[in-house]
Amino acid sequence: MADKFTKTEEPAGLEEDDWKDVDVAKEHQPEKQISNRNYRRMEEELASIDADITRLGVDKTALEAEMLKVKTAAEA
Repeated sequence: MADKFTKTEEPAGLEEDDWKDVDVAKEHQPEKQISNRNYRRMEEELASIDADITRLGVDKTALEAEMLKVKTAAEA
């Protein structure tokens, strides 16, 4: 059975994107678990993941450059 999402509240209706703050209960399988999620928190989580990817890319590039220097020194 697929996960089930159920709205648990109505949006405030003040802003056009208020729906992003609405909590939605997620029923997980195989064990029945429920957690509250909302779109805005998920957007923030996605932005954090994107920032991590960028940071890790920079770290990887720096490490590869250092590895090349170590290799060059070791082969000299």
